[in-house]
Amino acid sequence: MALAPVAGDPRFPWPEALREAGRAAGAALAAEGAEGRLALAVEAARRLSEMLRGIERWQTHPHVRALPEPPTLWSVGAARLLDHAPCAPRGAPVVLVVPSLVNSPAVLDLHPRRSLLRALAAAGLRPLLLDWGAPGPAERRFDLDAYHRARLLPAARVAAELNGGPAAALGYCMGGAFAAALAAQRPDLVSRLALIGAPWDFSRLEGPGRLLAALVRREGAEGLARALDALGAAFGAAPTDLLQTLFAALDPTLALRKFRAFARLDPASTTAEIFVAAEDWLNDGPPLAVPAAKDIALGWYLENAPARGEWRLAGEPVRPELIRRPTLAFCSASDRIAPPDAAEALPRAIPGARLLRPSAGHVGMIVGSAAAREVWAPLAAFLAER
Repeated sequence: MALAPVAGDPRFPWPEALREAGRAAGAALAAEGAEGRLALAVEAARRLSEMLRGIERWQTHPHVRALPEPPTLWSVGAARLLDHAPCAPRGAPVVLVVPSLVNSPAVLDLHPRRSLLRALAAAGLRPLLLDWGAPGPAERRFDLDAYHRARLLPAARVAAELNGGPAAALGYCMGGAFAAALAAQRPDLVSRLALIGAPWDFSRLEGPGRLLAALVRREGAEGLARALDALGAAFGAAPTDLLQTLFAALDPTLALRKFRAFARLDPASTTAEIFVAAEDWLNDGPPLAVPAAKDIALGWYLENAPARGEWRLAGEPVRPELIRRPTLAFCSASDRIAPPDAAEALPRAIPGARLLRPSAGHVGMIVGSAAAREVWAPLAAFLAER
């Protein structure tokens, strides 16, 4: 509101896609004078009131996630390998599912009507979810290499043993980078690779995401490392609230839009229940081990190590061009966490990789209303191939 009178100024930082329309709207508002600014203030107050009503309805909604806990096949430290199809017939293709370190993996089994893992199990697959867990005493000093060596590799060995040979690997978000690294470095453990919204080239971020990367560069490696070390000293790990603040910066108006829409829903509807489940998940993520946070902030956002071939795991650079397993990647044009150019860089580097572009965004590809048709079905068909 305070910036509205200067929205038509050429120096106003509109995203490229909105620049022309934004400047025109700013100029029109300036021409209307005080009367126009008053009307804008009234409209802004109305929308803010709707958003606050939506937030209140979310906070007081009775839904609580109560899905049964799958059996644990393997565990070490805080990590577990959860079997989401323990009654699968002998010979069902095993899929090692690698989620992000940043958010809880519950989004992959969010609700009885919005569960990617249940959909894969219903399609005859045996998905094994690697739940990284919240960093405990064993993981507080883990960087990304330690997570790879001490958590992902042992889980992949369990999956391969259960499958009687290399198992399929599915990676979501930054879990896609881990899954690609596994396929590149340990083809004896991976039969085929699927990726959903996996960022890779951090020089190709867009809009606010690009500003976030610029902020990381402005602070510099030393300043950012000191700040993260201070967080580790105070909290033991990088708090989830900090991470959510960074993600919120990728789309500053998202909260306004989604809670206004939620305020108009029937609270007893399945749509409202799924919204509540997704919001609860977003706001209940685990903290991140500080060394791993440094690797992401400095190695990925600052130095773009993955795309430059300088991200090293198990002592070797991760080179997706070495992957010789069938690969299918889902990259969405509306993904703000892993925008198209940032995510598509990974499958483009993998020989013969197939690329699908769903309409849903980063989270929508997993739990959106079109996810079953645009992602789950083609994903299950690909993973079931021999």
